Amino acid sequence: MRIAAISDVHSNSIALDAVLDEVERLGGVNAWWFVGDAIGLGFDPVGTVERLSALPNLVGVRGNGD
Repeated sequence: MRIAAISDVHSNSIALDAVLDEVERLGGVNAWWFVGDAIGLGFDPVGTVERLSALPNLVGVRGNGD
């Protein structure tokens, strides 16, 4: 089983897209773990949450900034 763990996106959907693309380029994963801080000071909180919530088999927790 392959799992990708990501955190501290802070509303930066451009950086999140780069990470998601790289994971797919490397063969994808069976599950996603998001360990906090999806939103914050970045420019695209809505887009970031939309992208994260669309991930299949996502398990997530809130961070101290969420």
